[in-house]
Amino acid sequence: MKKNALTNAVIAGIAGVAGIASVANAVNLNPDGLGEVLVYPYYTVNGGNTTLVSVVNTTGAGKAVKVRFVEGKNSREVLDFNLYLSPYDVWTGSVFAIDATGPAHLLTDDNSCTAPLVKNNPAGVVVGGARAIPFRNFQYVLGNNDSANDDLGRTREGHLEMIEMGEVENLVENSLSAITHNSNGIPSNCAQIRNAWTAGNANNYWIDNNEIDITPPGGGLFGSAGIIDVGFGAMLSYNADAIDGFSFERLHNPPGTTQPSLRDAETAAGVATTFVFNNGQLITSSYTAPSNGIDASSAVFMHDAIYNEFVTDTSIAAKSEWVVTFPTKRFYVDQALVGATAIRPFTRIFPTGGTQGTAPVDILLTVKNREEGPTSAFCDNPEDPSCLDFSPLPPGQTVNTPQLRFEANVVTINDDTPSASDVLGSTLTSNVNAASLGVRDGWMRMGLYATAEPVVGSTLITQHRLRIDTAGGEEYLGLPTTGFWAARFTNANAQPGLLATYAGLWKHKGSRLCSGSCL
Repeated sequence: MKKNALTNAVIAGIAGVAGIASVANAVNLNPDGLGEVLVYPYYTVNGGNTTLVSVVNTTGAGKAVKVRFVEGKNSREVLDFNLYLSPYDVWTGSVFAIDATGPAHLLTDDNSCTAPLVKNNPAGVVVGGARAIPFRNFQYVLGNNDSANDDLGRTREGHLEMIEMGEVENLVENSLSAITHNSNGIPSNCAQIRNAWTAGNANNYWIDNNEIDITPPGGGLFGSAGIIDVGFGAMLSYNADAIDGFSFERLHNPPGTTQPSLRDAETAAGVATTFVFNNGQLITSSYTAPSNGIDASSAVFMHDAIYNEFVTDTSIAAKSEWVVTFPTKRFYVDQALVGATAIRPFTRIFPTGGTQGTAPVDILLTVKNREEGPTSAFCDNPEDPSCLDFSPLPPGQTVNTPQLRFEANVVTINDDTPSASDVLGSTLTSNVNAASLGVRDGWMRMGLYATAEPVVGSTLITQHRLRIDTAGGEEYLGLPTTGFWAARFTNANAQPGLLATYAGLWKHKGSRLCSGSCL
């Protein structure tokens, strides 16, 4: 790694100095929200919630996009398909549940081409005159089993990602014309797109050569999601994280496969370069691709701590929950992918056998009220008195080493019944009992890296370091993290006879830390 002044980075990007990557060909998390890869930190159908999803193509090029939903425990895939967006196109879908325990379902009334067919697929479940696609558990049952539960209820919460596989052109088979909408808003020939992937079809040209009519990704996608609680009368909305400069190669893969993935970052032959902005300066890193491409994706999400607020004031029935998602964790901990030993920055394996069903991550919690208390220190070492653990505490525990167990986690605050959260209906929960310190409203720091090991308990949190790719390189400290604070409130005194409800969502803030000269 090396760190340059931001002005130098901008000059290099504009001037195209030989040997220096520009933002366009370095993996980076675009603060303006446009990119080649979109990461949506959370979806849920629990607790009466429905999740709405959209993606927008802001460019004049056609786009081939992999859409992938993954469950929250170990991020095993529960639904994926190929989406083909015409220039300036939008695709929308709704993720919902039919009952309280069954799988999530995807419903869309959008006309954009998909492979396989998503809108009104004859194999779908009839819902209100339309057909919805049920999420699947094929990736975590039988020969694909891991140590968590294998029922369809596991599909009810998790996160999703969309990866641009390339731009669609009219070079050989006129695929761009096929996906382009006519004056009635209907693509010209979606059947051609599905036939191109259908074995035995006379025109299955993408089975023969998946690069026909496809050029490298060009970015320009943005996405959003909204979590609607119909019964409560509120919606929580957020923008997807956008990774730009992800790949210089075509990534066009068949539907029904786990490719491409976040492991496929590659900005030039054999290398994935990343740009991360921190405190007005630029950290440049290079990773060997494709073997360590996942580290490039992780680097742009790395934080040594995240910060956000919470409100649990009982006078307004306030509820607060943090979503904390590790979007690349599975590529470091899933035993089916990495073998018996977890890969840094994570330290514990998610086993394929047994009943463990987790890959715990040690964290550090510091709670503050709105008046600078109750302590002045941050929890940087689990033995510090300023540290707080999840409740209830394990019997006999003397060191505060709370753990997040899953890839997508929901942290409740001052929740007396944390088994299923009030706002998101999550079952992937841990509870922070800030009220034990006299704090009901305030803010929290979640540390993802410790400055010192505890004497007792975990000895792993200082090992949260993204592996170094080249000798003498520097390393990011902490974990690749994204998410938000979700809150809801009820006001019984807004007007006589009126019960007013409110909700809001705020993205986490974060700090970055790396070893050596980039500190």
